[in-house]
Parts: sequence; C-alpha cells; structure tokens
Amino acid sequence: MTTEAYFLEIEAHFALRRGTPFILSAKDWALMRKWAEEAIPLPVVIEAIDSVFEKNETSGRRKIISSLSYCRHAVKELWDARRDLYVGGSDVTPEVSPEARLESLAQQLREPFASRVRDLALERSVPRIERLLMDIEREMIDALVTDEIRAEVASLDTSKLDAKIRARTEDANLRRLVRERFALPRLTLFG
Repeated sequence: MTTEAYFLEIEAHFALRRGTPFILSAKDWALMRKWAEEAIPLPVVIEAIDSVFEKNETSGRRKIISSLSYCRHAVKELWDARRDLYVGGSDVTPEVSPEARLESLAQQLREPFASRVRDLALERSVPRIERLLMDIEREMIDALVTDEIRAEVASLDTSKLDAKIRARTEDANLRRLVRERFALPRLTLFG
C-alpha cells in the first residue's frame, strides 16, 4: 500500500465516523505522516479511530471529534499493545488463528476475492497477511465502483476545494460509498 493510499483510507474512515465530509488540517496530515513513518499498520489506526468514536458515543458527554488529534493516544496505545504481533517474522500469529479469521472474512466476500483471502492462510507472517489483505481490499473496492456511485460522488459540492483536495475528497467518498453499498468488512486479522 502506498503512503497516499494509507492517508486516503484514514481520511475516508475518519470522515465516515464523523458523519460529515471533512477536510483534514495540516496538523492531522502531520500526524498521519508520523504514523506512516512509524509504520503503524492501517488496521491499527482504523480500529483506534473506531474506539475513540465508540467511547464518545457511549459516554454522556458526546463531544465533537473535530480532529485526528483526538485519536492519537488511542492509536499509540493500540499500537503498543499490538506491535509484538506485527514485528518479528514467520512465527508470529494473531490472538486467534489466522485461518479462522481469514475464513470468516472470506465468507463475507464474493469471488474471486473470497478465494484470495482464504489462500492467505498459507502465509506465516502476520505483517505480510495484513499487507496482502489491504491490497485485496483496495482491488475489491475498485472493482465494485459503479457509474451510479461515481455520479453520486460527482453530485457532492466540492467546487470550493482546490483540485488536489477535491480529488482526495472524491476518492474518499467513493470508497466510503462502495463500503456502505456492498457492506464490505475491513480486511484485517484484527477485527
């Protein structure tokens, strides 16, 4: 996964959880860059963002989470807890057998993606499985984009954004809509 794709996935997920189209601040981009430099896997960042929003939704306060900075401690704590599962090599396995988790994911997918996910059970390295799952997820989303979804994204008013931000925002919205329409799970061993 490229660094740009990593950023787009985080941006799209944060906007989805926030429930509004959202443009990240320079501070948010710096934080994502730091996570990328520290090689924090995308599934860890996504899970941490989810935990922050879930805690906020269940608490009585319901404060507005307006920046990725609200998630930085959760990302650090989760990465500290999971790092040993990613570092190392061929003998590292997640808390549950990867075969069971991969089969569970495969059952939620269409072919040929289901078979490709099942085939990952032959891999011994958790970091490699995670990277391959992210690649499969991106290919799957790209394959499911329809003209209707493209039209819906095109109808969103992004005219006030500069070209680069508009392209990122449209891509993030495209991926979000595909995930919602097809009820796609996040492809990770740590779900």
